[in-house]
Amino acid sequence: MNNQLNNMLNDFLKNSDAKNEKELNEKLQEFIQKYNAGELEYEETDLDKAYALLEKAQNTTSEKKAVKLAKEAYEFCPACFDALLFQVSLEENPLKRDELLAEGLAKEKERLQKEGFFDKDNIGMFYGIFETRPYIRGLYLKTTNLLDYGKYTQGVESCKEILKLNNSDNTGARYLLMATYALLENEKEALKLYKKYPENNLEMLFPLFALYYKLGNDEKAHQYLDKIFENNPYFITFFKDSYDDLESDEDLVSGYYSVGRFSEVLHYMSNYEFLVLTMNSLEDYIVAYYHSITAKNKGRKVSKNKDKKEKVK
Repeated sequence: MNNQLNNMLNDFLKNSDAKNEKELNEKLQEFIQKYNAGELEYEETDLDKAYALLEKAQNTTSEKKAVKLAKEAYEFCPACFDALLFQVSLEENPLKRDELLAEGLAKEKERLQKEGFFDKDNIGMFYGIFETRPYIRGLYLKTTNLLDYGKYTQGVESCKEILKLNNSDNTGARYLLMATYALLENEKEALKLYKKYPENNLEMLFPLFALYYKLGNDEKAHQYLDKIFENNPYFITFFKDSYDDLESDEDLVSGYYSVGRFSEVLHYMSNYEFLVLTMNSLEDYIVAYYHSITAKNKGRKVSKNKDKKEKVK
């Protein structure tokens, strides 16, 4: 949703007397109909104009022009924090990029505090509020940079800040945090986080396996490997290099992945190298365990078939 549409919707709902969810949905349908028919009056704001400039920056093929337009947008209306984030994405010098982001986040936090967005009622829902969503994106960018630089303790604190401001964690900071806890071998905090977000995807299960692998607790490491094998049958394929066994995986699109598919494995291994690359014997360990459980399962089948034959006799 763009800034103008968000403002129009808020203005429309301010005058709404909806008393329950049903009436609110009816008002939303009314808004959509009037918006599409061009029946709603609206006075363009400075923020709208800034976002229009940002859109031009994002669509131009000239990087120099893009930077110029993004700067104009942010200077014209500092509330357009997305324009600052766009500038950061175009800055090639890592030191200048970090400085620009740090200064931007500090100014944006101060602005949001002055406007009351850091009030108790808003804490925990930042990504759900249009005005504070860009700030969360900025914090996430800061976090990934910290982890890339090997600043893991600072990365943990940055993740915690995101989760405090946005409990539903639309950006996936919990996954970065779980991987970092595994890297730091912090069992207590990892289990605490998993209890809060009990998901059976690779981004939660692999760090738990890695944690116990690092701690030398093979029993628990195997338990989480079992869960991984159960929830993503393509996981072992990655380590066995048996890509010929793969069926067509249509979700292998850059930047996207599907839970339980091979694309999820590729996504994890490429995006969490800061954890994966610390486990030198990882492939041998996983393949050896897989062969051991496969052999056990074959042994059980043979034993069952033998019992059936004896019963027939």
